[in-house]
Amino acid sequence: MKRNLLLIASLLLALQGAAQRAPVSLLDYGLATALTDTARFNLLRKAHLDALDAGTTVSYSGMDTLRLAIPTGAEPIPIGQHNDFGNTVFVVRNNSADLFLFQLAPTMEPLSTKAQCAALCTAVDSGDFRAFPTLANGRWLLQVVDSTLWVGQRIGHRYGHYREELMRVDGGLSPDRPAMPYGSTNSRPYLLGRSIGADSTFLFANITLLRDSLSTFKTFLLNLESQYSATLSRITVVTPRSDMTDDRILRLYHCASLTLDSVTLLGSYSRTNHSGYGLLMDNCRNTRVLHLHARSPWGIFGTNNMHNTLLAYSDFDRFDIHCYGRDVTFRHCLQTDSYNQFSSVFGTIAFDSCTFYNFTPVLIESSYNAYPHFVLLMHDCHWHLTRQNHTLINAGHHDTLTPSRPELKAKCLPDIFIDGLSLSSPWLVRPRLIHYGGPVSHHPVGGISNAVILRLAGARRLLPPITLSDKRVALSHPVNLLVTNPAGKPLMTKTLTSF
Repeated sequence: MKRNLLLIASLLLALQGAAQRAPVSLLDYGLATALTDTARFNLLRKAHLDALDAGTTVSYSGMDTLRLAIPTGAEPIPIGQHNDFGNTVFVVRNNSADLFLFQLAPTMEPLSTKAQCAALCTAVDSGDFRAFPTLANGRWLLQVVDSTLWVGQRIGHRYGHYREELMRVDGGLSPDRPAMPYGSTNSRPYLLGRSIGADSTFLFANITLLRDSLSTFKTFLLNLESQYSATLSRITVVTPRSDMTDDRILRLYHCASLTLDSVTLLGSYSRTNHSGYGLLMDNCRNTRVLHLHARSPWGIFGTNNMHNTLLAYSDFDRFDIHCYGRDVTFRHCLQTDSYNQFSSVFGTIAFDSCTFYNFTPVLIESSYNAYPHFVLLMHDCHWHLTRQNHTLINAGHHDTLTPSRPELKAKCLPDIFIDGLSLSSPWLVRPRLIHYGGPVSHHPVGGISNAVILRLAGARRLLPPITLSDKRVALSHPVNLLVTNPAGKPLMTKTLTSF
């Protein structure tokens, strides 16, 4: 009898727990009958707050289109780990203040002291944090910040750049490594982090945001920070023409194993001469961007401190790493009428089965005065040249200023390995390997040892198939140049001592 009573009590507790975890339904909050769009925003925010208090999710079942107006003094709607909006369309007017509509930004806690700086440099480079008792057990997401400026001052700007790493730790050990080692007398890292539970995945899916054309302030969709594993999928944001700038539709900071799938961003609050980003990202590791369709006046991406990024099966105008990162891969991407911008990027930049129209695949941003060596890889790509854009690498200019970090002292060009590149172009437009848009220092350029282009198709007959550089540049060591046609016949082969 006693066993039966215990069993019944256990079942009742389980049923009670299940009831407590039932999703909060928006149908119970009167959103459909709200008298104003402002009231509807307040009701929506209350529903999400109640769901967080109950440890459950919000159900958008029965919702189709929600018209919202941002109230004066509004704060972002807080969300939890699992957010499925059920294909709800949000039409938002904002005449109050710039605001993120949704937000999840847990705090990273300080985990190191100044006295631990040397030990932390060793831990970051090796991935072994077991000397830090707090990190020896459990799972952690760590933000490593080098307090010594990586770039002292960006040329033409009033700021520099601090490098950061995001590292995952389990039982004191991390599979991740920094883009560049910290075992340097110049590095002064400190550590922030948070403990990650067993269920650490984040989902944000099935939502459309239409920004009202009468808005006088910006409504951003999501501010997301410090996530161990996150997926954003089936998201559409439409931005009308506007004089507003400085956009950040999706702000994604300090996220590991981040996947964006089927995201469509049509426009942004920006101009061709004033920035505004659809995807503003900083310190993210192992990022996958799949099936992205995005266009904007300025360019859809603005990122820093990016480690291991894949962009695949996508159509977008521009990707950039403003400063610091390692390893970027483009696969089956279409890019038009712009360029990919990089500065202080290490490892490889790879293009596989990509198509470029009126586009510069690699532009090295000169204002950071950082020209480290990397490897440029291409495989089976098509490039439609125009008189405006027919350069593979826009190297900007090699400034004579001395970088603030010895790691950036050498001014380098990348090694180039291309296997399969077809060209189409107007008459007499030929591809150019390197373009310098500004002054070039007299010091020899290092890094590059090979410039290999195999299976080049569409090159002009009776002309050299490719020009090397529009300015004479001395090389610190010989460079092997090889260009072949699709049948493997050499078109150019020589050893270069300068471009």
